Amino acid sequence: MKFGKALAVAPLAALALAGSVAGTTRTAAADDPPTPSVSVHLDDGANGPAVAGAITDIEEDNRGEFVRQAVDAAHREAGGQYDVVLMNLSQGYEERLEGKRLYANVRWGAINYGLWIAESGQFTNTGDGGYINWGFKGVFDRDGNTITFH
Repeated sequence: MKFGKALAVAPLAALALAGSVAGTTRTAAADDPPTPSVSVHLDDGANGPAVAGAITDIEEDNRGEFVRQAVDAAHREAGGQYDVVLMNLSQGYEERLEGKRLYANVRWGAINYGLWIAESGQFTNTGDGGYINWGFKGVFDRDGNTITFH
């Protein structure tokens, strides 16, 4: 699958970005919530570093609440003008988004999510629903587990 251009940063800036995005600056105790990490693979005007930073700053031990907060943070940091989907990659899905502005892998504990920010299109969750597995925000119509963004 081709995602277009990758996030371009200078080598030194990439090291600094990787440290802040991966959340490696915080030391976790046994009872701390999982520290999210984000790896941006496409950033076409969606403010990828800010999106990644906002998600890695989330301190939440409830998985469903983490998904809700991550979707809200991504929508806010991308300027509130695009549609956002966060999907547990171990579940089935069909992605037909158009005008993709950002794609990132988000890891929370042992769960890997895909994060898409796009202008329009459809996204279908063919796996388990609920906020623990997916979240979305934007201008949309919903028919069951299919979201059509406008």
